[in-house]
Amino acid sequence: MIELNITFFIQLVNFLILLAVLNLILYRPIRGIIKQRQERLSGYLSDIEQFNEQAEEKLKSYEQQLNQARVEASKLKNDFKVEGTKEEQIVLSKAKEEAQARLQKAREDLEKQVGSVKKELLSKVDEYANMVAERVMA
Repeated sequence: MIELNITFFIQLVNFLILLAVLNLILYRPIRGIIKQRQERLSGYLSDIEQFNEQAEEKLKSYEQQLNQARVEASKLKNDFKVEGTKEEQIVLSKAKEEAQARLQKAREDLEKQVGSVKKELLSKVDEYANMVAERVMA
């Protein structure tokens, strides 16, 4: 059984003094260090959250700009396509007109040549007729 004598009270006082000394020397500084560490960690966490929010905003901005660039590129492509089609029609119509003009000129040249050959042949018809008649008679 436990005896309650003076040594018990001395040990109890001793224990309380030791507890007070350990609290001053060891426990309070450790609690302070732990508190500082928690404050730094919460500061880091808030910095990380801010960084993530900024990154998400920048990503959204980038995607928005990319979509806008795609729309503008599509519009430019369509504009160039329409412009190219118009240019093509202009070039084809000019080429068609030029080809018709050349064809008309070729027909006129051909008619002139046919006319001159006809004249030449008509002028030589009498001569050829006489040659044929001479051969037939001979």
